[in-house]
Amino acid sequence: MPSHDRKLAAFAETCREHGLSVTHQRLAIFEALLETRASHPSAETLYRRVRQRHPTISFNTIYKNLETLEELGVVQKVNLLHSGARYDMPEQPHHHFVCRRCERIEDVFDPAFRELRKPAVNDPSSFDIDEWTIQWTGLCGACRAAEAPAT
Repeated sequence: MPSHDRKLAAFAETCREHGLSVTHQRLAIFEALLETRASHPSAETLYRRVRQRHPTISFNTIYKNLETLEELGVVQKVNLLHSGARYDMPEQPHHHFVCRRCERIEDVFDPAFRELRKPAVNDPSSFDIDEWTIQWTGLCGACRAAEAPAT
């Protein structure tokens, strides 16, 4: 079974395990996530992509399903500083670099970050940290080169 089909089957099983119906809309959204994962798509990008195959799907259906998939841990929301959320499929722990100019997101895999411990909080009654991510913001190579003065 090809990797794509295995991932769809595993996704369907995850839905069933959590009491969710395996609808054609949910499968289409997951498939669109698989196809666009490298770009960390926004809900709008996924909506446009899914609508090509399912013209009657609504943006609200996309958004509500993304929220559900986030609760299940199937997707992770990556928040940019000045625009909407983008979505990632966290198959292994990683963090993100975000270009502040073009908003490209790049995954950062570094074993050293697996060793990070939960930070102490000033008031333990106010927070119970169960997960965290690190996000670096700067300029990607292409944007840095575009800003460099011509010599």
